[in-house]
Amino acid sequence: MSAATADRSGGPVRVRRERRRRWLLGSVVAVAVLTTGGATAYSRLQHVSAEPTRKATPRRTATVVRTDLVERIVVDGTVGYGRSSPVTGRRAGTITWLPSPGALVGRGERLYSVDADPVPLLVGDTPMYRDIGDGVSAGPDVLVLERNLDALGYDVGTVDGRFRSGTRRALGEWQRKLGLPETGRLALGDVVVLPGEVRVDKVTGQLGGSAQGEVLDVTGVGRLVRAGLEEAQRRFARPAAKVRLDLADGRSTTGTVRSVAAADADEEDRAALTVTIDFTDPGLATKVDTGPVTVRFDGVSRADALALPVEALLALREGGYGIEAVEGEQRYHAVELGLFADGMVEVSGDGVVEGMTVVVAG
Repeated sequence: MSAATADRSGGPVRVRRERRRRWLLGSVVAVAVLTTGGATAYSRLQHVSAEPTRKATPRRTATVVRTDLVERIVVDGTVGYGRSSPVTGRRAGTITWLPSPGALVGRGERLYSVDADPVPLLVGDTPMYRDIGDGVSAGPDVLVLERNLDALGYDVGTVDGRFRSGTRRALGEWQRKLGLPETGRLALGDVVVLPGEVRVDKVTGQLGGSAQGEVLDVTGVGRLVRAGLEEAQRRFARPAAKVRLDLADGRSTTGTVRSVAAADADEEDRAALTVTIDFTDPGLATKVDTGPVTVRFDGVSRADALALPVEALLALREGGYGIEAVEGEQRYHAVELGLFADGMVEVSGDGVVEGMTVVVAG
């Protein structure tokens, strides 16, 4: 049997030249289209007639090459601060001071004030759930307090989650610096514990209002990228996957996928998924302007693949695809298709070799 597969009559594959049709198979490398429905990856199959004409025209050719192929999609994203989270006050009293939207609040700094006393921010992963002072049992809330006092420069002794005299002394010194009574004790609601330093996104409380309830909405201080994908594109956005980011100012950098989640119902682009991406460079995350960004997700890759332009593919009468060689005893070769990327397609088949010259549509 020849390299081109045999037809049912047992003879070689034939392509009727007078009615031969070429098919252009659009690259499956996902081309991002930003619509009201979100960023959508698509493939294109375009039919072009190759009817003979009286006047012969020069034929375009291409060469079968060995190259690295990478499937990718490119979508639009936005640089911002991500979703905001509410801060709920737990201390009884009246709100007497609030920050302005956009304000940055660091460890130990005032987040808002109740009855003219500052309510500072502590950084940690365990919220305060009880009063802390002499006689309290060891616990993760005590450990959060000790770690913050230590980070602020106060000597607490051993940082182990046990409230000792060193913890009481360090807490009293910090209270004195804040202008608070030096009690060496924290009541529930005296501080707010959040995962990191924050940016005030929106003020929800009111001066003169109750301090028990939602007071602020906050975000992290580092900027991140959010992009919308269709469900079929989920495989491109694996957590921890690396992406390329092209910023509006012309700079390019990289990022890492933090999370992939179902999009909010009220999001304007109505994409099925929302991908959150962290900048690889934390320093850049605090400096880059908010606004549009182009995100490139890479998918499957193939190293040293035998490939040719998708325009060289022929739809064979017997089914499947083939290519037309410019020279050689056998003009038509049936091929198996592999990865599509950047207008190229991976091919394999008997007689298909690197350097072969083939006809392309045009």
